Amino acid sequence: MSLDYQVLWSFALLWLAIVPTPGANSLLIVHLALTRSWRDVAIALVGNLVGIAGYALATLLGLALLLAAQPSARLVIYLLGGLYLVWAGARLLRGGLAGKHNAELASSATAAPAGSFVQGILTQLANVQALFFLASIFASVGLLKANLATGLGAVLIIIVGNGCYLSLLAWLMQKRGPRAFYQRYRPLLEVGFGALFVLFGTRLVLRELAGWL
Repeated sequence: MSLDYQVLWSFALLWLAIVPTPGANSLLIVHLALTRSWRDVAIALVGNLVGIAGYALATLLGLALLLAAQPSARLVIYLLGGLYLVWAGARLLRGGLAGKHNAELASSATAAPAGSFVQGILTQLANVQALFFLASIFASVGLLKANLATGLGAVLIIIVGNGCYLSLLAWLMQKRGPRAFYQRYRPLLEVGFGALFVLFGTRLVLRELAGWL
């Protein structure tokens, strides 16, 4: 099977414009880059990329269309994703409002690799709207009608694009200046990060609930 380069080129241009959009994934990577080692950030990034690649493959296989036909299942998935983001945000809020590192945050610098990976993949999977967003993008550029090789090429573009952008973000945040600033104002910034996670999770749930009310 040959690649449809016209479809891939159209998708690549569109995806490059989408990648820098702020969201829970970039927020997670920024927070980890400011508080943990490069190894932990890299492992979390791998988990994040596995998650988005899984969503992209699921979209090509028609999972988004299947869930669209099952509103109750879709609602449950949205609720689980939103609740995870709210839970992650609440942990940060609690630590920031306490004005000191709680036990979980204090041990974050030596977190197990598996923990960082799970954090990365769950944050991506919690963003359930990405599945339906990918379906609309794939349909708009003709990927859903393209052959398997072209579809896999699009998945590769997603992995490379997201990986490069998030790696650049992490590299910038791991510099001495940003990390020193973060340590100086950590309680306040933890509250800010926590509030944003809660906002992302709440918005995810409310958008889906709006269709049921």
